Amino acid sequence: MLESCEFTTTTIKINQLSCTVICGDSREVLKDLVNCANLIVTSPPYADARKKHYDSISPDEFTDWFFTFHNPFFKSLLEDGSFVLNIKDKVVNGVRHRFVWETIQALSENGWYAIDDYIWHKTNPMPGYWPSRLSDGWEYCFHLSKTKTPFFNREEVKKPIGEWSKSRLKNLSEVDLSRHNSSNESGFGRDISKWVGKSEVSPTNVIDLPLVGKNKNHPAVFPVDLPLFFIKLLCPPGGLVIDPFGGSGTTGIAALMAGRNSVIIDNNPEYCEEAVSRIRREISNGKGSVWFLPGIEG
Repeated sequence: MLESCEFTTTTIKINQLSCTVICGDSREVLKDLVNCANLIVTSPPYADARKKHYDSISPDEFTDWFFTFHNPFFKSLLEDGSFVLNIKDKVVNGVRHRFVWETIQALSENGWYAIDDYIWHKTNPMPGYWPSRLSDGWEYCFHLSKTKTPFFNREEVKKPIGEWSKSRLKNLSEVDLSRHNSSNESGFGRDISKWVGKSEVSPTNVIDLPLVGKNKNHPAVFPVDLPLFFIKLLCPPGGLVIDPFGGSGTTGIAALMAGRNSVIIDNNPEYCEEAVSRIRREISNGKGSVWFLPGIEG
Protein backbone atom coordinates (compact mmCIF):
# COMPACT_ATOMS: atom_id res chain seq x y z
CA MET A 1 0.00 0.00 0.00
CA LEU A 2 2.89 2.37 0.73
CA GLU A 3 5.53 0.62 -1.36
CA SER A 4 5.77 3.47 -3.88
CA CYS A 5 5.75 6.16 -1.20
CA GLU A 6 8.61 8.66 -1.65
CA PHE A 7 8.30 10.08 1.84
CA THR A 8 10.38 9.20 4.89
CA THR A 9 8.61 6.20 6.39
CA THR A 10 9.19 4.16 9.55
CA THR A 11 7.01 1.20 10.51
CA ILE A 12 6.80 -0.14 14.03
CA LYS A 13 5.33 -3.64 14.33
CA ILE A 14 3.98 -5.51 17.30
CA ASN A 15 2.79 -9.00 16.42
CA GLN A 16 0.16 -8.56 13.70
CA LEU A 17 -0.26 -4.82 14.29
CA SER A 18 1.67 -1.97 12.70
CA CYS A 19 2.09 1.77 13.18
CA THR A 20 3.65 3.58 10.23
CA VAL A 21 5.01 7.09 10.76
CA ILE A 22 5.37 9.12 7.55
CA CYS A 23 7.08 12.49 7.26
CA GLY A 24 5.35 14.53 4.59
CA ASP A 25 2.33 16.62 3.65
CA SER A 26 -0.73 14.45 4.33
CA ARG A 27 -2.44 15.84 1.23
CA GLU A 28 0.27 14.16 -0.83
CA VAL A 29 0.79 11.09 1.36
CA LEU A 30 -2.90 10.21 1.29
CA LYS A 31 -2.83 9.86 -2.49
CA ASP A 32 -1.32 6.41 -1.80
CA LEU A 33 -3.96 5.59 0.81
CA VAL A 34 -7.25 5.60 -1.06
CA ASN A 35 -10.37 3.81 0.22
CA CYS A 36 -8.55 1.98 3.00
CA ALA A 37 -9.06 3.80 6.33
CA ASN A 38 -11.77 3.00 8.84
CA LEU A 39 -11.13 6.17 10.82
CA ILE A 40 -9.34 9.48 10.56
CA VAL A 41 -8.90 11.04 13.99
CA THR A 42 -6.80 14.14 14.33
CA SER A 43 -6.21 17.53 15.86
CA PRO A 44 -4.86 20.05 13.32
CA PRO A 45 -2.86 23.17 14.14
CA TYR A 46 -5.22 25.63 15.77
CA ALA A 47 -5.64 29.05 14.21
CA ASP A 48 -2.93 31.57 15.17
CA ALA A 49 -1.52 29.32 17.90
CA ARG A 50 2.04 28.30 18.79
CA LYS A 51 3.68 30.08 15.84
CA LYS A 52 7.13 29.06 17.07
CA HIS A 53 6.30 25.37 16.68
CA TYR A 54 4.45 25.05 13.36
CA ASP A 55 2.94 27.09 10.55
CA SER A 56 0.10 29.21 11.87
CA ILE A 57 -3.13 29.92 10.00
CA SER A 58 -5.20 33.05 10.50
CA PRO A 59 -8.75 32.40 11.74
CA ASP A 60 -10.03 34.26 8.67
CA GLU A 61 -8.13 31.87 6.39
CA PHE A 62 -8.55 28.66 8.39
CA THR A 63 -11.65 27.30 6.62
CA ASP A 64 -10.12 27.70 3.15
CA TRP A 65 -6.85 26.17 4.33
CA PHE A 66 -8.49 23.19 6.00
CA PHE A 67 -10.72 22.57 3.00
CA THR A 68 -7.59 21.70 0.98
CA PHE A 69 -7.57 18.46 3.03
CA HIS A 70 -11.20 17.64 2.22
CA ASN A 71 -10.63 15.50 -0.88
CA PRO A 72 -7.63 13.52 0.47
CA PHE A 73 -9.51 12.74 3.69
CA PHE A 74 -12.74 11.83 1.91
CA LYS A 75 -11.04 9.55 -0.60
CA SER A 76 -8.93 7.74 1.98
CA LEU A 77 -11.94 6.60 4.03
CA LEU A 78 -13.95 3.46 3.46
CA GLU A 79 -17.65 4.03 2.78
CA ASP A 80 -18.62 3.35 6.42
CA GLY A 81 -15.57 5.16 7.80
CA SER A 82 -15.53 8.17 10.10
CA PHE A 83 -13.58 11.38 10.53
CA VAL A 84 -13.17 12.86 14.02
CA LEU A 85 -11.86 16.41 14.24
CA ASN A 86 -10.62 17.69 17.60
CA ILE A 87 -10.38 21.46 17.37
CA LYS A 88 -10.60 24.58 19.49
CA ASP A 89 -11.82 28.03 18.46
CA LYS A 90 -10.13 31.33 19.21
CA VAL A 91 -11.00 34.68 20.72
CA VAL A 92 -10.14 37.57 18.40
CA ASN A 93 -10.37 41.13 19.77
CA GLY A 94 -12.51 39.93 22.65
CA VAL A 95 -14.98 37.97 20.51
CA ARG A 96 -15.19 34.25 19.68
CA HIS A 97 -14.23 33.75 16.04
CA ARG A 98 -16.52 31.21 14.37
CA PHE A 99 -14.02 29.66 11.95
CA VAL A 100 -14.62 26.26 13.57
CA TRP A 101 -18.32 26.28 12.70
CA GLU A 102 -17.58 27.74 9.28
CA THR A 103 -15.19 24.84 8.65
CA ILE A 104 -17.73 22.20 9.68
CA GLN A 105 -20.39 23.90 7.55
CA ALA A 106 -18.08 23.90 4.53
CA LEU A 107 -17.39 20.19 4.96
CA SER A 108 -21.12 19.47 5.43
CA GLU A 109 -21.90 21.24 2.17
CA ASN A 110 -19.40 19.07 0.31
CA GLY A 111 -20.41 15.51 1.10
CA TRP A 112 -19.71 15.03 4.79
CA TYR A 113 -22.48 14.14 7.21
CA ALA A 114 -22.17 15.76 10.65
CA ILE A 115 -23.09 12.70 12.73
CA ASP A 116 -22.55 14.15 16.20
CA ASP A 117 -20.72 16.78 18.23
CA TYR A 118 -18.64 15.53 21.17
CA ILE A 119 -17.20 17.66 23.93
CA TRP A 120 -13.83 16.95 25.50
CA HIS A 121 -14.30 18.27 29.05
CA LYS A 122 -10.88 19.07 30.49
CA THR A 123 -10.93 18.08 34.14
CA ASN A 124 -7.81 20.16 34.88
CA PRO A 125 -8.04 23.27 32.64
CA MET A 126 -5.38 25.94 32.74
CA PRO A 127 -6.35 28.82 35.04
CA GLY A 128 -6.49 32.36 33.78
CA TYR A 129 -8.30 35.68 33.95
CA TRP A 130 -10.05 37.59 31.18
CA PRO A 131 -12.23 40.67 31.69
CA SER A 132 -15.31 39.36 29.85
CA ARG A 133 -15.06 35.55 29.75
CA LEU A 134 -14.06 32.54 31.82
CA SER A 135 -11.22 30.07 31.23
CA ASP A 136 -11.73 27.42 28.55
CA GLY A 137 -12.58 24.04 30.01
CA TRP A 138 -13.50 22.06 26.89
CA GLU A 139 -12.83 21.46 23.20
CA TYR A 140 -14.89 20.28 20.25
CA CYS A 141 -14.67 16.79 18.76
CA PHE A 142 -16.78 16.64 15.60
CA HIS A 143 -17.80 13.24 14.19
CA LEU A 144 -18.18 13.39 10.40
CA SER A 145 -18.78 10.58 7.94
CA LYS A 146 -19.42 9.78 4.26
CA THR A 147 -22.65 8.04 5.27
CA LYS A 148 -25.42 8.52 7.80
CA THR A 149 -24.75 5.00 9.11
CA PRO A 150 -21.00 4.67 9.76
CA PHE A 151 -19.43 1.79 11.66
CA PHE A 152 -20.37 2.33 15.30
CA ASN A 153 -19.55 -0.04 18.17
CA ARG A 154 -20.82 1.31 21.47
CA GLU A 155 -20.02 -2.01 23.19
CA GLU A 156 -16.30 -1.13 23.38
CA VAL A 157 -16.85 2.18 25.15
CA LYS A 158 -19.54 1.27 27.67
CA LYS A 159 -18.89 2.23 31.27
CA PRO A 160 -20.10 0.88 34.65
CA ILE A 161 -23.73 1.70 35.30
CA GLY A 162 -22.98 3.14 38.75
CA GLU A 163 -23.73 2.34 42.38
CA TRP A 164 -27.09 4.13 42.21
CA SER A 165 -28.55 1.22 40.23
CA LYS A 166 -28.32 -1.22 43.17
CA SER A 167 -30.94 0.61 45.18
CA ARG A 168 -32.94 2.17 42.32
CA LEU A 169 -33.48 -1.12 40.47
CA LYS A 170 -33.96 -3.31 43.53
CA ASN A 171 -37.67 -2.64 43.98
CA LEU A 172 -39.39 -1.38 40.85
CA SER A 173 -42.79 0.28 41.02
CA GLU A 174 -45.61 -0.37 38.57
CA VAL A 175 -44.70 2.61 36.40
CA ASP A 176 -41.12 1.29 36.15
CA LEU A 177 -42.23 -1.89 34.36
CA SER A 178 -43.07 -0.18 31.04
CA ARG A 179 -42.08 2.92 29.12
CA HIS A 180 -42.86 5.99 31.19
CA ASN A 181 -43.17 9.24 29.27
CA SER A 182 -42.03 12.51 30.76
CA SER A 183 -44.70 14.17 32.89
CA ASN A 184 -44.01 17.54 31.27
CA GLU A 185 -45.03 16.12 27.85
CA SER A 186 -41.61 16.73 26.34
CA GLY A 187 -41.87 13.58 24.25
CA PHE A 188 -39.02 11.86 26.06
CA GLY A 189 -39.43 8.74 28.14
CA ARG A 190 -37.67 5.69 29.53
CA ASP A 191 -38.26 2.10 30.59
CA ILE A 192 -36.36 1.52 33.85
CA SER A 193 -37.03 -2.24 33.77
CA LYS A 194 -34.72 -2.62 30.77
CA TRP A 195 -31.78 -1.62 32.97
CA VAL A 196 -32.22 -4.54 35.37
CA GLY A 197 -29.27 -6.92 35.27
CA LYS A 198 -27.05 -4.56 33.29
CA SER A 199 -23.61 -3.72 34.63
CA GLU A 200 -22.63 -1.26 31.87
CA VAL A 201 -24.30 1.55 29.94
CA SER A 202 -23.38 3.69 26.96
CA PRO A 203 -21.47 6.87 27.80
CA THR A 204 -22.64 10.33 26.84
CA ASN A 205 -21.04 12.51 24.17
CA VAL A 206 -19.15 14.43 26.87
CA ILE A 207 -15.69 12.95 27.44
CA ASP A 208 -14.04 13.79 30.77
CA LEU A 209 -10.25 13.74 30.47
CA PRO A 210 -7.37 15.73 31.97
CA LEU A 211 -4.81 17.67 29.99
CA VAL A 212 -1.45 16.00 29.39
CA GLY A 213 1.03 17.00 32.09
CA LYS A 214 4.14 16.80 29.91
CA ASN A 215 4.31 17.97 26.31
CA LYS A 216 6.13 14.90 24.91
CA ASN A 217 8.44 17.23 22.94
CA HIS A 218 5.41 18.64 21.12
CA PRO A 219 3.44 21.79 22.07
CA ALA A 220 -0.09 20.37 21.62
CA VAL A 221 -0.45 16.80 22.84
CA PHE A 222 -3.92 15.45 23.53
CA PRO A 223 -4.35 12.64 26.06
CA VAL A 224 -4.06 9.09 24.69
CA ASP A 225 -7.53 8.31 26.01
CA LEU A 226 -9.12 10.86 23.66
CA PRO A 227 -8.25 9.15 20.34
CA LEU A 228 -8.53 5.79 22.13
CA PHE A 229 -12.23 6.45 22.85
CA PHE A 230 -13.02 7.20 19.20
CA ILE A 231 -10.86 4.36 17.89
CA LYS A 232 -12.78 1.84 20.00
CA LEU A 233 -16.10 3.39 19.03
CA LEU A 234 -15.59 3.96 15.30
CA CYS A 235 -12.93 1.52 14.04
CA PRO A 236 -13.29 -2.29 14.03
CA PRO A 237 -10.55 -4.43 15.62
CA GLY A 238 -7.66 -4.84 13.21
CA GLY A 239 -8.83 -1.83 11.20
CA LEU A 240 -6.81 1.16 10.02
CA VAL A 241 -6.64 4.54 11.76
CA ILE A 242 -4.99 7.57 10.14
CA ASP A 243 -3.86 10.74 11.88
CA PRO A 244 -2.88 13.30 9.17
CA PHE A 245 -1.53 15.78 11.75
CA GLY A 246 0.26 13.13 13.79
CA GLY A 247 2.47 15.27 16.03
CA SER A 248 4.17 13.17 18.69
CA GLY A 249 2.33 9.96 17.79
CA THR A 250 -0.42 9.87 20.41
CA THR A 251 -2.95 8.40 17.97
CA GLY A 252 -0.50 5.66 17.00
CA ILE A 253 -0.09 4.65 20.64
CA ALA A 254 -3.86 4.66 21.13
CA ALA A 255 -4.39 2.54 18.02
CA LEU A 256 -1.91 -0.10 19.18
CA MET A 257 -3.51 -0.11 22.63
CA ALA A 258 -6.87 -0.80 20.98
CA GLY A 259 -5.60 -3.50 18.63
CA ARG A 260 -5.78 -1.39 15.46
CA ASN A 261 -3.23 -0.51 12.78
CA SER A 262 -2.35 3.11 12.14
CA VAL A 263 -0.63 5.59 9.85
CA ILE A 264 0.72 8.74 11.49
CA ILE A 265 1.59 11.64 9.16
CA ASP A 266 3.30 14.93 9.96
CA ASN A 267 5.25 17.41 7.84
CA ASN A 268 7.69 18.24 10.65
CA PRO A 269 10.72 15.87 10.66
CA GLU A 270 11.43 16.54 14.35
CA TYR A 271 7.89 15.58 15.37
CA CYS A 272 8.06 12.44 13.23
CA GLU A 273 11.33 11.44 14.85
CA GLU A 274 9.84 12.04 18.30
CA ALA A 275 6.72 10.05 17.36
CA VAL A 276 8.81 7.02 16.38
CA SER A 277 10.92 7.26 19.54
CA ARG A 278 7.92 7.80 21.78
CA ILE A 279 5.89 4.91 20.36
CA ARG A 280 8.84 2.53 20.73
CA ARG A 281 9.59 3.85 24.20
CA GLU A 282 6.04 3.61 25.50
CA ILE A 283 5.58 0.15 24.02
CA SER A 284 8.74 -1.12 25.69
CA ASN A 285 7.77 0.57 28.98
CA GLY A 286 4.61 -1.48 29.10
CA LYS A 287 2.12 1.42 28.99
CA GLY A 288 -1.35 0.47 27.86
CA SER A 289 -3.36 -2.72 27.68
CA VAL A 290 -1.80 -4.01 24.46
CA TRP A 291 1.78 -4.17 25.68
CA PHE A 292 1.54 -7.74 26.86
CA LEU A 293 2.12 -8.61 23.18
CA PRO A 294 5.84 -9.43 22.78
CA GLY A 295 8.26 -8.02 20.27
CA ILE A 296 8.94 -4.70 18.53
CA GLU A 297 10.28 -4.27 15.02
CA GLY A 298 10.96 -1.36 12.76
